[in-house]
Amino acid sequence: MAADTIVDVKDLSLHFKIDEFYTVKAIDGVSFSIKDGEVFGLVGETGCGKSTTARAIAGLYRPTGGDVLYRGSSVTEKSTLDKMHKEVQMIFQDSGAALNPRMTVEKIILEPLRIHHIPTNSVTSRERLGFLLEKTGLDKSHLSKFPQELSGGQRQRVAIARSLMMEPKLVIADEPVASLDISIQAQIINLFKHLQNEHNFTFLFIAHDLSVVRFISDRVGVMLKGKLVETAATEELFNNPIHPYTKSLLSAIHIPDPEYERSKTFLEYNTEQVLGTEMKEMANDHFVLQ
Repeated sequence: MAADTIVDVKDLSLHFKIDEFYTVKAIDGVSFSIKDGEVFGLVGETGCGKSTTARAIAGLYRPTGGDVLYRGSSVTEKSTLDKMHKEVQMIFQDSGAALNPRMTVEKIILEPLRIHHIPTNSVTSRERLGFLLEKTGLDKSHLSKFPQELSGGQRQRVAIARSLMMEPKLVIADEPVASLDISIQAQIINLFKHLQNEHNFTFLFIAHDLSVVRFISDRVGVMLKGKLVETAATEELFNNPIHPYTKSLLSAIHIPDPEYERSKTFLEYNTEQVLGTEMKEMANDHFVLQ
């Protein structure tokens, strides 16, 4: 593994046994790496395994096969997980469910310090809190409020501030703007880009919106039915997609030009075209009858 690689996913598989007859292959043989300070975008249709991959990288799921290495050590090792608890943070799509409704904004943002037994009333901690409030577009008036008193965009800003409280090395954002209005999405994405440029943390960004992924990512991986079908530098992937499924996804991007939209051609695909003759079974294999 290269010295500047923070995450190395090696032939990762994660299968869920539904009952004695059915097993879902949520991830099946996925491999990619993420470098220090890089923004890696992961895209694909609903149910393709993006979120499951993110949770496996964070150590929340134990792989069925393959491995995930964090700075060269397997995330299944306790020593690695202990290190990751301080260095890796996740931001979820539903900020309402991710924030404790019985805690004020102040307690939510300071919670990582409490969990890791760092004094929350120290000068450094209070300075850090003030800094994050400013950077995420919040102010002191929000500190005494509860999540249900905030808008969706404000709740997501609180979640972002909490994730950065421990100065993480890796931030995993699982569709963090999908449930927000389009104007708020733009604000949050610009905030992510600003914070990542300023702090240079590594960023795994999962989203459906390809335009957003293009704006924020250095490299992009495309997933389909539990497999990674294409990985490339962002502009290379958008300007010269190789895989038929990637071409189909890109052809569906909406352009704010009515004439172009009326004349454009959507590239359809079928399973055999996308997967190739040797992988025809994958679509059915995603749900395995045993």
